Amino acid sequence: MNKIFPQGDGNGNAAAGTKALPGGEGDVPQSLPSFLVARCGNPTSWIYSDQKCDGINNCGDCSDELSPVTACPPCGPGWWRCPSTVFKYCDCIPRVLCRDHTQHCSDWSDEYSCPGP
Repeated sequence: MNKIFPQGDGNGNAAAGTKALPGGEGDVPQSLPSFLVARCGNPTSWIYSDQKCDGINNCGDCSDELSPVTACPPCGPGWWRCPSTVFKYCDCIPRVLCRDHTQHCSDWSDEYSCPGP
């Protein structure tokens, strides 16, 4: 996940040396077209639009992967749907993590039900 940067002094002045970066707090850069950015569940956070529905928890609260904020298609062929125990993933884990003798799903389906990569 990207670092969170302070917004400034409250008068619209950015704190010295800070930048608005995806996944961080702050205003969406005005130089970017609106279709290139997406808000997270936390309205003060944002990501680049191509980070939505990529299987990775870019917002930190899974709002870029789960409804009601985002409507993503079901897991793709290289993914296994399960309640993930790994912060990096939300509703799906990469199939390469299946049957590796390590729990990645809270229901252990990655070890007992997933057919593997």
